Amino acid sequence: MPVSNTCVKTGQHAVAMTQIPYPDQPGPGQALIRTTLSTVCGSDIHLVDEMPVPAGVPMGHEAVGVVEAVGAGVTSFKPGDRIATGCLSCCGHCKRCQEGDQSVCETFNAPGNLLFGAQGEFFLVNGAQSGLARIPDALSDEQVLFVTDIMSTGFGAIERAGIRAGDTVAIFAQGPVGLCATAGARTLGAGTIIAVESITERIAMAKRFGADIVLDPADAVAKIMQMTGNRGVDIAVEALGHQTTFANACAVTRLGGTVSNVGVYGAFPEITMATSGSFIHRKLVTTFCPVGTNRLERLMALIATGKVDLTPLLTHSMKISETPAAYDLFRKRDGGVLKIALRP
Repeated sequence: MPVSNTCVKTGQHAVAMTQIPYPDQPGPGQALIRTTLSTVCGSDIHLVDEMPVPAGVPMGHEAVGVVEAVGAGVTSFKPGDRIATGCLSCCGHCKRCQEGDQSVCETFNAPGNLLFGAQGEFFLVNGAQSGLARIPDALSDEQVLFVTDIMSTGFGAIERAGIRAGDTVAIFAQGPVGLCATAGARTLGAGTIIAVESITERIAMAKRFGADIVLDPADAVAKIMQMTGNRGVDIAVEALGHQTTFANACAVTRLGGTVSNVGVYGAFPEITMATSGSFIHRKLVTTFCPVGTNRLERLMALIATGKVDLTPLLTHSMKISETPAAYDLFRKRDGGVLKIALRP
């Protein structure tokens, strides 16, 4: 029976490492994965610090690894396969999955279908037959790690906004998800990309990932409206999960434009939108990370072309056994941290 040294939530604002035993034989539809690379996500901070997730829950949903064992019904993967897994479980056969919207799978009851336990030496994946994808031999774990969540989420924010070639896009906050949205906007044909950020290292990374202009949040709304002739942008992405950035994204979106939200509002039981100006004839979309085998394969195929390289996001490296310290580092944003590579 494999025993995994895994990070678990022990209370609000608190995590610790503990030993979790896993069965030698996973249940039907499951796969047991040996972690080769994991990380801390902003959503983990929301889950630990702000949301009523009970103590004892294994943490982590963004990891790649090697298949150790598969349960009944999992025929597409076998022990020894290097795999990426989406951060959300999907069954592949419910109505939503059949429509291509696997992130809101009805079998696993989104939003309760988040993967847990990936900040450990082993973790279990539900819906493995439709939620895993083999990693091409030519790609490293570091290259593909972010297809499991933030790349898919950031690109999804741009895709669900219905981008058209030449669109002007404003992206509020350049944390890891916002930076992936910036990379997605550039890859998917945006004309002008305006990033909004104040942290020096993130400003530099936004430019590296394709931002044409980076504005300070303090006067970003006024400057964006001035730059666009008071028209506004075609797409504004909210990537922080804060009332202020949501309001600002709404304020700079043109008539007929789209506000695309991927921020997690864990600290906000409700958010509001002004009823004048930005309330009229705009579209608001939200995105739950697109998942599924096909999605993972497509993102990895894009990475394989060399047109997208998100490895610069890995600014720090620690052992999985040091995950609680990684949470502290990630919260404090010390040393220009963006993403922390957690390795066995």
